Amino acid sequence: MNKHFSLAVALACAATSAHADVKPDAGDYQAAPPGTRLALLYTQHHTADTLNAGGRKVAGDLGLTLDLALLRYVHFTKWGDYIVDPQIIVPVGRQKIGLADKETSGIGDVIFGGTLWTLADFEKGEHLGWTVLVTAPTGSDKNQGFALSNNRWATDFQVGYVRRFAPKWSLDVIGETEFYQDQRDTGARRDPLLQAHTHLRYHVSDATHLSVSYRHSWGAKDTLNGVTLADNRNNGNLTLSAASFLAPDWQLIVQYSHDTQVQDGPVTRGIQTRLLKVF
Repeated sequence: MNKHFSLAVALACAATSAHADVKPDAGDYQAAPPGTRLALLYTQHHTADTLNAGGRKVAGDLGLTLDLALLRYVHFTKWGDYIVDPQIIVPVGRQKIGLADKETSGIGDVIFGGTLWTLADFEKGEHLGWTVLVTAPTGSDKNQGFALSNNRWATDFQVGYVRRFAPKWSLDVIGETEFYQDQRDTGARRDPLLQAHTHLRYHVSDATHLSVSYRHSWGAKDTLNGVTLADNRNNGNLTLSAASFLAPDWQLIVQYSHDTQVQDGPVTRGIQTRLLKVF
């Protein structure tokens, strides 16, 4: 029983960091005209009771709750002939694991970087962007299993393609890989993470769209002194979104997200919102 409990808590702590990143939403790889500035507020409420190891359920009473708020600033500008968008993301949040009677809260690791578009055809609705994001180990409660603070540097590379293939329909396809430094005080290692994101959007109008998104991730095995903390991921997630401009300079996105497959870690579901202000 103690072994089962220790395994469950270790997996939960190792895997919850998967939710600290800001996953690209439908439309994120559409460039904006240079000079555009965006301020974004994300809120996320994730819960999980089931915990998997090796693709099998090892706990059904995990009691994981993760409440996040993320502040993001984006500035579109020109770099030579290209559009780029330097940006910074600051997460804050609270995490509770009922099975371990453990609660953590604070500021997470700061993320900064940007996207460069080698294709930005506003008339045809076709865009191709290349992104580099760096996560700095600046958060609180480092190395305590806090999803927002992993006490290691990470570098995330993405490429995203958007195509308006019919008057009412768009397809977004994003490939992503992330590389990790060893955890700074324990030496725990994490293999590179591979992710694929697909978004199919139906444009109700120029201001409103509905989308269905499927994401899959592989890799990111966690080890410490040769002992596996969390095995390679082979995880899937389905997200339904509704987005609308409430005014020309205000957009609201509401999402429901549910893991469809988890190899190692908590099987989460959640409600997410994103409020965007255009300057």
